[in-house]
Amino acid sequence: MKYKASRDIPEFAKELRTLSPSKIAERILSKRNEERTPESVTMWFSDHPEVFDELSKELVQGIPTEKQAVEQSMFQKGNFQEIKSIKDWILYMRTRRHKGKPLHPEYVKRQLLIVRWVCRKFEKHPDRLNFRDAQEIFLAMENQGKDTCQYRRALKDFLKSKGVPEWEKIGVGKARGFGKYRTLFVEKSTILQMLDLVKTQDEKLYAADMVMWRNGLRINAVLKSKIEDFKPNGDFFNLTVLEKFREIKTFMLIKEVGNLIQNVIGQRKEGLIFEGLTEARCGTVNREALKRFVPELEPKIHNPNHFFRHMFFQHLLRATEWNKAMCAEIGQCTVQSLDESYGGAPEGEVQKWCMKYLPMLGVEVKEFNPEPLKAIL
Repeated sequence: MKYKASRDIPEFAKELRTLSPSKIAERILSKRNEERTPESVTMWFSDHPEVFDELSKELVQGIPTEKQAVEQSMFQKGNFQEIKSIKDWILYMRTRRHKGKPLHPEYVKRQLLIVRWVCRKFEKHPDRLNFRDAQEIFLAMENQGKDTCQYRRALKDFLKSKGVPEWEKIGVGKARGFGKYRTLFVEKSTILQMLDLVKTQDEKLYAADMVMWRNGLRINAVLKSKIEDFKPNGDFFNLTVLEKFREIKTFMLIKEVGNLIQNVIGQRKEGLIFEGLTEARCGTVNREALKRFVPELEPKIHNPNHFFRHMFFQHLLRATEWNKAMCAEIGQCTVQSLDESYGGAPEGEVQKWCMKYLPMLGVEVKEFNPEPLKAIL
């Protein structure tokens, strides 16, 4: 076979497991019967830096090259966590703190599943994954109509743990539809009718919806809540849950909701409170309730299970005269997130506030008496 540098130099480098120009030149002579100097091999590498870089990653750092196929066995159970960059990332996440507490194991598990899915879907070795790969992955997913928010968050954190300098360039942003229903409001009487319908379909689901309606919990937190974390507290009940896969929060439930949960638990002493109830089942029944009582809004609501959390904040804001700080404390979120997702006060409300509170400022100024202050000063 006639010698061809573009084919033979990379091939012999892999066979010999070295980038030594002298050894590659020797192999060219023995295999192709053509004499090439080590300097000519060095010159060829200089003219093809991208090939040299790929070979260097594979041979020196033990990383697969861009063109090398990713072994599917890598994604089998247990294997993925043993890859060096993934092991390092797991350690990185386990030693991090969020609001003074370690990241919850469920959050770590979720992040791993996301990166594993991405690497398998796009045939990328995690040790080799870089900023450019991430950009191409996000673009491909967006072209497929996918929301990339959670993927951006996971890959940004993964690249940060690897020390990839461009990790800060990845913008996470907000999930698709974030704040979309900021001013969506349904009267309490209609919500109660919806809940009555749900109760006739599934009493366990009714109890779960009531937790979301009366305390604003997310569906995944409700469905993963445990009997061991549900305790009486005077005239109330405490329920400790894992929110958003990373934050452990304790909510105070009124007696009505606590009694519903006790009925669901029955004589059981441990395990999931809503054992057997799935998010899909909740979504099916809750969507039917939306279709029945708010047909004009139902097509616009992407997640029917999130509806009751949304209504909790909308009604609580109105009950407190839009005291966002108070509502954020009760619903255990930040004022910023509450304002972005639920805090869009109607224009009429703002006018009422102006009419009520602006005159108070004038009254306070007119009635201010500086005489007592003079004695102190």
